[in-house]
Amino acid sequence: MPAKAEAGQDAKLSLAERVYQELRAAIIFGEIAQGAVFNESDLVARFKVSTSPLREALSRLRQDGLVRVIPRRGYSVTELSLRDFHELIQMRLILECAAAELAAPRITDSHVAMMRRLSSVELRIGDQASYRAFMRANQDFHEAIATIADNARLLRGIGQTMDEMQRLLFADLGAAEDGEEVRHDHDEIIEALARRDAAAAREAVARHIRISRDRVVGRMMRRHTGFAERSVFVG
Repeated sequence: MPAKAEAGQDAKLSLAERVYQELRAAIIFGEIAQGAVFNESDLVARFKVSTSPLREALSRLRQDGLVRVIPRRGYSVTELSLRDFHELIQMRLILECAAAELAAPRITDSHVAMMRRLSSVELRIGDQASYRAFMRANQDFHEAIATIADNARLLRGIGQTMDEMQRLLFADLGAAEDGEEVRHDHDEIIEALARRDAAAAREAVARHIRISRDRVVGRMMRRHTGFAERSVFVG
């Protein structure tokens, strides 16, 4: 293939990747709401790209389960139900507890320092940039444990689960009390890993996931009438 054609192919691929990453982030971080309907023209105007890289990005987002096709209308951001949230909590407990147990004997002081740094990122209610930074740090923290565990399948599973989970963990933020409840709360996990205590790390992760779940449920109950009657959360 001529060099000029190769360069053009690389540019096309990088453009599709950029659109994919930006759209994915906007959906995960709640900047494009669950259930929002849009078409290709909307996105062409937003990203100032042609339809080819856009369609490639949308195809990947469909595979990720973040968007679905609406015949004759365009696309919609997939909505997560209470049942979805319940299943995601179960997946997190299975995957992340196992990752913590595997990571404990492998962790180094530099890993611990990195995890403390990620956990120091703060979220400020009303500051959209801080939402992205906080959520990125949160996901990086949980994926780091799987990386340290040296298990690629665990890492992939945790990454996919967290992509979906973050859409609910930080949904409906905006009130002053939300700022008090939304924090990393990773100290117990870090301390257990720093001691190379696999059993304690597993328990700390399980407790952290359940606390996060309960906070989301509490926030939804404050925001939405009748939420408690529809709840499927147990355990």
